[in-house]
Amino acid sequence: MSKRDGLRIAGAVLTGLMLAVSFPGWGQSTVVFTALVPLLLAVQSVSSKRAAGLAWLSGMVFFGLSLSWFWKMTHTVDVWLFKVGTLGGFLILIGYCALYFIPFALAACWCGRLWGKGSLLQNLRVMLLLTGVWCGSEFLRGILFSGFGWNALGISQYANPATIQLAERGGVLAVSAVIVWMNAGVFLTVRQYVQGGQLRKYRPHFELMLGLVPLALSVMFGMRVLFSPLPMGEPLQVGLIQPNIPQTARRDVAMNREIRERLESLSSAALRMDEIALLVWPETAAPDYVRLSFPSRALVNRLTREGVPLLVGSMDYGDVDGERRLYNSSLLFEGGKEPVASYHKRHLVPFGEYVPLPGLLRFLSPLDVDFSAGDSATVFEMEGAAPFGVLICFEDTMGWLARDVVRGGARWLVNQTNDAWFDPSAQSEQHLAHAVFRCVENRVPMVRSCNTGVTAIIDAYGRVERRLEPRQGGFLVGAVRPALAERAPTVYTVSGERFAQVVLAGGVLSFLLLGVALRRHAR
Repeated sequence: MSKRDGLRIAGAVLTGLMLAVSFPGWGQSTVVFTALVPLLLAVQSVSSKRAAGLAWLSGMVFFGLSLSWFWKMTHTVDVWLFKVGTLGGFLILIGYCALYFIPFALAACWCGRLWGKGSLLQNLRVMLLLTGVWCGSEFLRGILFSGFGWNALGISQYANPATIQLAERGGVLAVSAVIVWMNAGVFLTVRQYVQGGQLRKYRPHFELMLGLVPLALSVMFGMRVLFSPLPMGEPLQVGLIQPNIPQTARRDVAMNREIRERLESLSSAALRMDEIALLVWPETAAPDYVRLSFPSRALVNRLTREGVPLLVGSMDYGDVDGERRLYNSSLLFEGGKEPVASYHKRHLVPFGEYVPLPGLLRFLSPLDVDFSAGDSATVFEMEGAAPFGVLICFEDTMGWLARDVVRGGARWLVNQTNDAWFDPSAQSEQHLAHAVFRCVENRVPMVRSCNTGVTAIIDAYGRVERRLEPRQGGFLVGAVRPALAERAPTVYTVSGERFAQVVLAGGVLSFLLLGVALRRHAR
């Protein structure tokens, strides 16, 4: 292997490392604005096959590091087949996600062949093309094969409120586009020096300045939004329980009594605080089917007898066309024997809630039975309080689910989740980062009740107002200010992923035209 080949490989690996440290776990969010530059430089003047290989390597490094929490599941089930299956699943997942780096690298490689010493106009074309191809690929990753859009580039900015307000217009992908555009401007500027062009003739770095313009404008827009807040509804006091029950304990029937006692202790303490309008348990907090379990129903009755509604995460069941179906559900109790409203999770996690091709792949999952998906969103209503919608587990990582329930009338959101499968890791913080964008996109607040964290209250601008640290038992009581019923919906709430769809169409068309132009150039 030549020294130049080694540098190219190092560049691809460096991009993967820089991207990984930009996300929760390392939290160096500013690094992402130059993270793609080493890969862009590495794929110049190489074959398409080599460019694809370098891109895939870069993606493997990024996803291998940022999704390393996936491996933590092996500690929850002491079955060697499951451990082997988890390792295989992890490698397949990161290998699949890394494929989405390839179109971007090919576009950069082909642009280099066609416009290697381009004019400002040609370089502007390169910036547009690279941004469209990356963002189109990112959008596809979030929708194909049930979708896995985890850690889109824009998510890295979740703790920078001024940067992310643009998501109300185009979702998280609009923030990703600003990041890629900046990377492209830096790359084109660096390339001029690498090629020695600047040594022969000086030219102002218009590409770098153009790269900075959308970032500056997005920050200006964000500051204007933050300093001109919309009026919100009357505050509601909410109690959020974080029981911190290890996943191994949740799978041990002998621990059911202890789990109930912990839930009751924390819930009773929360109810002694200021007047609470709603008490929330995490996803499947009840250790059994609460509607079928006498001890769990008795616990719910004790907690709701003073009139405070309780939102319970529980397994549930229903009969559809004479067939018994099981659900991952959210049940609202107000003191009666039956829940007054319920929501069944609509987007299920493969191998976590159902097994595709169960006859062949059942050994890869700890599940003995499969859950069914719900078929509609539920807007929960309480007397004297603004209606809310529920997102269970990873549903808060998918913009369309939050948008759907907000369009249905929800004025604030509740996320119930159990991330104990992946403890200890950065996964819970990454999960929180995705939830932030659902608030900004729809301009509604969210409360999160999580088994092991991160339980939090997020305002309508994506700012985490209060939180509990992960892997600590406790409760959080705080006020949430729902959106007003008469508010104007955001562009994202109205049009959804329209921006992403336009970018995808433009990226695919540009990629195809670039391929045709390259073929003609080769002749």
